[in-house]
Amino acid sequence: MVQGRGSTDLVVVNMAAVLCLMVLAGHVHAATYTVGGSGGWTLNVDSWPKGKRFKAGDTL
Repeated sequence: MVQGRGSTDLVVVNMAAVLCLMVLAGHVHAATYTVGGSGGWTLNVDSWPKGKRFKAGDTL
């Protein structure tokens, strides 16, 4: 019989869990946006949010 198989399985499961957390970590970082762009507010404030995907945790 093979001994130590349980610890090998545990290592594989732990490595898979760490890999999943690393992959997901890139998706949970919030972004910071300067309202109005780098120059601040302009008269055309209606078009500024177009093309930006805001989500909870972002800073405006």
